[in-house]
Amino acid sequence: MIAVTTVLVTGANKGLGRGFVQKYRSRPDTVVVAAVRNPESEESKALLNLNNAQGSKLILVKIESASATDALKAVESIKKQGVSHLDIVIANAGIFKSAAFLEVSKMKSSDLLEHVDINVNGPVRLFQATLPLLHASRQPKFIAISSGVGTIGGAEYIPWAVTSYGASKAALNFLLRRIHIENKDLIAIAFHPG
Repeated sequence: MIAVTTVLVTGANKGLGRGFVQKYRSRPDTVVVAAVRNPESEESKALLNLNNAQGSKLILVKIESASATDALKAVESIKKQGVSHLDIVIANAGIFKSAAFLEVSKMKSSDLLEHVDINVNGPVRLFQATLPLLHASRQPKFIAISSGVGTIGGAEYIPWAVTSYGASKAALNFLLRRIHIENKDLIAIAFHPG
């Protein structure tokens, strides 16, 4: 029996997410779950036209990071389509609102809350929904796309006022560390794409 690798990527229809989808679809015997905000958009449907390696396939699901239920519904949907485990989950979807790049004295609490909801709560909701399928993998990995601007110790070296965004990424980094500590059977890590 051929071992099938299963990968779930959020924010899969553009940028880094699309790159992850393309890369994993080029590997044989890989099921790629592409999670997008709007599966009916042309950008999302275009993912279905990417080339598959032998034995690989793509499943398109809806996950809006701000939704309290989308990740759970997506997991139920992929289980009905035969996915019994997830080897890799990549929490790539996020918000980077340049209008919120203000000094702390001028920042809006609404911008901070929006960044935290999408960049922190979104990956936490995704982790909680996918955890049973991650536990079913032999080598599970939960990966979140973070940012160097989420540093606390090096904040004085960040030349931009990225308050809402940076604070959300710092919180995400902390929670990923906790996930790693609390789940000895899986690797949880943050990546800064540069």
